[in-house]
This record gives sequence, C-alpha cells and structure tokens, in this order.
Amino acid sequence: MKKALLIMKAEIAKQKQHDYHSYFVYFSLLIWPVLGFLEVYYTYKPFEFSKYMGISGNKGLLAFLGTGFMAYTCFWSMVQNAWSMAGQERKGGTLEITFLSPANRLAMCWGRALGALIQEVWMFGCFCIFILIYTGAVRWSNLALLPVLLVLLIVSSAIWGGMLNALFLFSRDTSIIMDLFDMPMTLFSGTRVPVDSFPHWAKVVSMAFPLTYCINIIRFALDIQKSGRGWQAELLGLLVCLGVMVSLTVFVIDRVERHNRETGELQFY
Repeated sequence: MKKALLIMKAEIAKQKQHDYHSYFVYFSLLIWPVLGFLEVYYTYKPFEFSKYMGISGNKGLLAFLGTGFMAYTCFWSMVQNAWSMAGQERKGGTLEITFLSPANRLAMCWGRALGALIQEVWMFGCFCIFILIYTGAVRWSNLALLPVLLVLLIVSSAIWGGMLNALFLFSRDTSIIMDLFDMPMTLFSGTRVPVDSFPHWAKVVSMAFPLTYCINIIRFALDIQKSGRGWQAELLGLLVCLGVMVSLTVFVIDRVERHNRETGELQFY
C-alpha cells in the first residue's frame, strides 16, 4: 500500500512539473469552466421554471448546474489528461516506461488521473461551493456531508481516469476514443439536463457512466433533487460501476503488457 501511494505521489509531481508550470496555467483552469457554467446558466435562465424536475427559480437552477458542472469538471479532466499524457508520452518515446518500470501499473494509471484532478479542479471546486452556499443548498445541517461527497467524487474520478489511461496505452488514435467517452458522458449523465427527462433508452445509456451516480448522490444529499431512486440505490449502482471499471482496468493493463511482450509494440491499431 505504501509503495502504491509513493508511485501515485510521483506521478502527480511529474504532471505538476510538466503541465502546471506557471500561475497563468492555474488562472486559465479556473476561467474556462466558469465561462462554460455561465453559458449554460444564461441559456436556461430566460425560461420559466415551475418546479420542473425539482428545479424552481434561478437559485434552484444555479444549484442544479453548479453540482453538475463541478462533477463533470472532475471527470472531464480525467478524459483530457489521459488523452494528453498518452499523446505526449507516445511522441516523446517515454510510454514504454510504464512497462519497463517495476512500479505497480494500476497505481501509475491512478496517479496520472489524480494529478489532473488535483491540479485542475480545486479552483473551480471553490467556485461551486460558493454557488451552493449562495443558493442555500449547503446549510449547517448538511455541511458535514461536503468532505464525504468530495472524497466520493475524487475516488470515482480517479478510477474513471485510471481506466482511460489504461485504454489509451494501446490506442494510437486517442482523439477518437476521447470523443467517444466525453460527449456521451456530457449528454447522458445529467450535468445540464435531468436524467428523468430522458427517454428510456437514454436512461439505460446513462447508467454506464459513474458520473451519473455521483451527480445524483450529490443532489440527493444536498436536497437539490427529490425524485428518483434515492441516494442508497445510486450509491449501490456507483459501487457496481466502479467495480466493473477496476476489473476492466486490470484486464486492459494485463492485455496490453502481454501484447507488448509478444510484439514489442504498444498499440493494437
């Protein structure tokens, strides 16, 4: 366990030195998600909300979008980072270190994911907490839930990012896989539109993304969402989804390592 934590710490430090080398970078990481948040907010603001899907008034809309965008930013950074790191290491000729090193492969994938999460999300997280306090979603009665929800979001994002890092190890055209994972996640996970408003087939698709469960749990805990199966069912669904992703990550890492030993190449196509 200690060795795995040291490996993850080393990966986080490596990413910080490579990608986050100036204060301007941190400033830009706050600006773009805030602008995206405001774009969606002012798109919906002119419409009248009469408790549609639990959204009532401007503050209700702010709380709904704030929780959705905070969770989405965490998961999106995992997609972006996995795509960026795979491309940079493949071009730089350092991708082979993943298998030449005696370090635990799973810890390396999760460490890369956490590097992006910690560096990119903390500023926007502060912004979202301010929004939730302003809208009244965060109160003294549920204030103690915030650290629990934050840990849940970080763990889920790291496992999601670890799976993507494993997939990108043997993908030469990572941009296609990035689009396949990012756009459906944005549409079906409930970041901007309540999942209850989707047709049945779209609801089934949304169950494949851990972000859907995370957003629902956060909104249930903060009393932003009242309809649905409840946070207990969402938590059970999240645990099942995360278990499947961990198993898939282990399988992919083992498969690509065996492929590398047999052919000397780190891509299947």
